Amino acid sequence: MDHRLSRAVHGLRLGPLDYVLAVPGLLFGSYGMPLLILALGAWLGWRFAAVAIMSTLTTLAITTPMKHWVNRPRPEPLEAPRALKLRKLVNNPAFPSGDSAQAGSVTALLVLCGPFAWPLGAVFLPLIPLCMFSRVYFGAHWWADTVGGAMIGAGVAMAYAVWFGAFIAG
Repeated sequence: MDHRLSRAVHGLRLGPLDYVLAVPGLLFGSYGMPLLILALGAWLGWRFAAVAIMSTLTTLAITTPMKHWVNRPRPEPLEAPRALKLRKLVNNPAFPSGDSAQAGSVTALLVLCGPFAWPLGAVFLPLIPLCMFSRVYFGAHWWADTVGGAMIGAGVAMAYAVWFGAFIAG
């Protein structure tokens, strides 16, 4: 079922929307995360940025070795053409999705400890499925990779929100 759902997304042709989907597909990766955390630190303060860095590093410490332990292959090259070749940027195993894990981590931290109280803080939640869809769309992952990654990242962020929520609040 995972492969069937993923292949349906892999076969989509969205043309110019490729450029829009590249943003959530790259935002939570190794190129975008440092800039994202700097921006969040400038907006929400150094305490939030410090906890976001710890959450990010913890998520990496879990997902990176797990990728090599599970050793799930990434999808084969896509049948549908893409305006951007994001799939070429990745060559390690697929499960769990590190980008989706980082999306889950940062977004959950924003929802739980960010500037808006619940339920207004839920405004950030669409970032997770947007990242997940983008990673599958560009052929970097299967759906299960992204779901597993998002769950790991959100779980880490929840723990950090409990442990450091009062610290972030100042």
